Amino acid sequence: MSASTSTSTNTNTSTSTSTSTSTVTAYDERARALGAGSVWRASLGQERHWAYQARFPQSAAFNVPIAVLLRGPVDLDTLERALRAVVTGHESLRASFGESAGRLSALLHDPGDIPVLRHDLRPLPEAERLRRLREIGTVEAARPFELRAEPTTRAHLVRLTEEETVVVVNFHHIAFDGWSSPVFFEDLADRYDALSSGSSGRPAPAHRYVDFAVWQRRRIARGLHDPQLDYWRALLADPAPPLPWPQDGRDPESPWWAGDMAWLGLPQSLVQDAQQAARACGTSFFVLGLAVYQLALRRLTGCDRLAVGTPFAGRTDPRWADVVGFFVNTLVMPYTFRPEVPVGRLVEDTHRLVMAAHENQDLPYGVLLDQLAPPVEPERTPCFQTMFILQNTPSPARSFGSGTLATNKLVTGSARYDVTFSLGRRHGELALELENRPRLVGQETAIELARTFFGLLAAATADLTTPVGALEPAPVPLSVRRRGELEPGVDGLFRGMIGDWRTPV
Repeated sequence: MSASTSTSTNTNTSTSTSTSTSTVTAYDERARALGAGSVWRASLGQERHWAYQARFPQSAAFNVPIAVLLRGPVDLDTLERALRAVVTGHESLRASFGESAGRLSALLHDPGDIPVLRHDLRPLPEAERLRRLREIGTVEAARPFELRAEPTTRAHLVRLTEEETVVVVNFHHIAFDGWSSPVFFEDLADRYDALSSGSSGRPAPAHRYVDFAVWQRRRIARGLHDPQLDYWRALLADPAPPLPWPQDGRDPESPWWAGDMAWLGLPQSLVQDAQQAARACGTSFFVLGLAVYQLALRRLTGCDRLAVGTPFAGRTDPRWADVVGFFVNTLVMPYTFRPEVPVGRLVEDTHRLVMAAHENQDLPYGVLLDQLAPPVEPERTPCFQTMFILQNTPSPARSFGSGTLATNKLVTGSARYDVTFSLGRRHGELALELENRPRLVGQETAIELARTFFGLLAAATADLTTPVGALEPAPVPLSVRRRGELEPGVDGLFRGMIGDWRTPV
């Protein structure tokens, strides 16, 4: 028998809320109270997440699990109260969903309904503590949400030592995006300090996610996004065919939604050279990276026409800056290979494409798909199959009480796309998080794509005048870490936590 203890402080984890009695079709003053039982009509982006989760209930692809390491003394009762206070102010985090009369609605729960489990691992030897922490994190990360029956947030408070506490918090993407993360954790630290000191803390956001959902639908109903729709219709009138990935290393036995992950380290001198080359082209590292990623895809697949997806924040109105919710929008970047074009010219063309996409980012991806009705290959994303992401701003360590707070994203073991190519900060350096869908793309194929990308990036930054058809990858030393290859200590454990679809939970 384990010496650890796990205690649930959730007051109601099993009540189903699949039946919604009303929907909000226009701005409804009753929704302003936003107490338990309040109902509002879901946003357009939330409708797509609902449809996906309903079709593939075993997938955790749109879980957003995060491990938080708190160093310093922490009072767990105050921490739990702070967590529930944040969920009170950001109502989308305590919503479940249901359909009525063909419309999707969010039904709010009491903050006390959010499941918060406590685990005291202090009596265990260090190795066993880390093993149990890994188990808690990986099982939670891989457990899908039942959106009809439970709120969109689950949490574990794990006491490792008197000076180390871990919070494993899992959100569904239907209620939480990348921008939401710093908002949530800044609010958590503020509420903890306020409850500890007896002060009031900062006020709740002036606007709420329900305001955004109503605002978005009104703008579309009034035709305010029609010019953006015209832009995307013209750009994607002849969509690129699905990418034909090499068949080597595929796992035909895996569920199509299953995912694997590798982490690649790269020389920071290459990052500095690429940033300098981007500035010489009058653009950003993201634009240069996207241009080179297109070339790497073309080299791997042989496709002269292809498309890449990339996320945009979708918060063009400053009212939504401090609101937790799902705002992010996916934009499609088409590319046609022309071998005679110099690298510098490709970067300039990509810059114009990205700037135009930025000006037309408010039209929801789902609305675009409904209007375009592109050909769809079963179990693959319409219009694109691979996502390119650059998160170039490091997540800072924050003060928390008298200690510090640091976050690490966990990995679900499910994949949203065939390949997700995500560059971000790790240990203060830019590194690659590489997700692949084993049923369609072998992990070694994905790693080959990454090696090609970094080789082409080095060659492109060395000479922007080279025609893209003549560009050859330069040798770049890379470190590769796969599933299960963990670094020592708690921090390394976080970076290696990955849910596994092969293990039933």
